[in-house]
Amino acid sequence: PDCPFVEDVVVVADGVACITNPGHASRRGREVDTVKTALLNDDRLEGHFVEGETLFDMRRDGDDPMATADGGDVLYTGRHFFVGLSDRTNERGWEVLRSVFGSRLRREDVDDDDDDEVVVAVPPVIRGKSVLHLKSAVTHLDPHTLLAPEGPIGDEVLTAMKAEERGYVAIRLKDVLTCNAVVVNGHVMVQDSGCEVSKERIVGA
Repeated sequence: PDCPFVEDVVVVADGVACITNPGHASRRGREVDTVKTALLNDDRLEGHFVEGETLFDMRRDGDDPMATADGGDVLYTGRHFFVGLSDRTNERGWEVLRSVFGSRLRREDVDDDDDDEVVVAVPPVIRGKSVLHLKSAVTHLDPHTLLAPEGPIGDEVLTAMKAEERGYVAIRLKDVLTCNAVVVNGHVMVQDSGCEVSKERIVGA
C-alpha cells in the first residue's frame, strides 16, 4: 500500500496547504480525507490551516475533476516550485497548484527584478521510466543545489527543469535512490542504498 507516503495527498509550502487528487484511483478517498481532517483539526497546529484561506482542496477548489497530482511530483526549492508532469500528475493538476501557490510563496534568494515564473511545469520526461515521481529522480539540498542521478534520466530531468539556466548546481550521484533526499534543519536524510560514492558526494557538497 502507498498510504505511508503522506506527501502525495497534500502539498505544503510556506504555510499553505493543498489537498491533492492523487493520480492513482486507489489513493483517493479515505486516505486523502484523513490527512485533510488532521490538518484542520489537530490542536498542535493551533488552527493554522483554515479552509479557503491557508488550506485548499484540489478536488473542490480547482473546479476540475480531471485534475490530478501527487505530492511526490512537487519540488519546492525556496526559489522555484517545480511540478513534474508524470503518470500521476497532469497539466490540469499543475494549473490548480499554480493557482494556489503562485502568489502565496515567500521565495528565498530571489532578486526583486527576477521575472522567472514561480510554479514551473516540468515536461513529462520521467513518464514510463524507472522512476515514478519527479522527486524520485531529483531533490534539493538548498535553494541553489540539486541532487540528480548520473546518466540519461538525470540529464533529461535537469534539462527539462532548465536547472542551469535558473542558477542551480547539480550534484550528480551514481545511485538514483540516494537522490531521493529530505533536508530538515540542516540534516540530510537519504535512503540507505549502500552506494558509498553517492554518500561521499553528498557529504562533500
